[in-house]
Amino acid sequence: MKLSATSWQNGRFRLHYLLLVFLLMPLSLKSQDRASCHGWHSGAAALKQDQVIPSPDQKYRVVLGGYSENEESGRGSMRVFEGPTLLSKLTLKNLSAGVWINWAEDSRAFFFMWSAGGTIGRYHVRVFRVSGKRVAEVLTTRIAESEFAKRHSCQFRGNNSIALRWVNNSDSLLTASEVYDTSDCGKDMGLRRAYLVRTDNGKIIKRYSKSETDALYKTCSPFMD
Repeated sequence: MKLSATSWQNGRFRLHYLLLVFLLMPLSLKSQDRASCHGWHSGAAALKQDQVIPSPDQKYRVVLGGYSENEESGRGSMRVFEGPTLLSKLTLKNLSAGVWINWAEDSRAFFFMWSAGGTIGRYHVRVFRVSGKRVAEVLTTRIAESEFAKRHSCQFRGNNSIALRWVNNSDSLLTASEVYDTSDCGKDMGLRRAYLVRTDNGKIIKRYSKSETDALYKTCSPFMD
């Protein structure tokens, strides 16, 4: 069968269009994923003044503040509001170097991450579910942290727990466990593995290999600028 010139040109146009969509799709997804990594973050000393981090729907807000320090570490407070109503207040301890807040896109959960030992750790993660006028802490990262620690752990320093980004709104969290990147941690020095976990019960959905974890850190890390 012989194609007309018009049909041929239309076919070429569709082919070029589909090729362009195919090439741009990974870039678009990567850009979207990267944007979801960038919640609010600052040095712990910034909590000497109240820091307000609103939810995406503007219904809730986290207020970090009340920073003070002693010889060992810093302390502060975290308050969660719905409009003018205080829903929850928590005392924050062992604050050192950075602190992070990242809301899920659906405004139904957020995580708080902080360092208790300077820029290389020890990093911790706490996750909070927000529903109506109730704020509840959920042990989202515990199962993954425990599994990783059974195979890889620094005897002298413990491990870092890192939150990377939310997945499917607040349904799941991409998290990682790390061995300190210091020589006293031995052969596992700097080793890290990522996990995708259910927010409400911590069930592990996916385990990532070393190469997959390294790739995730290149596109999504709380330490990126």
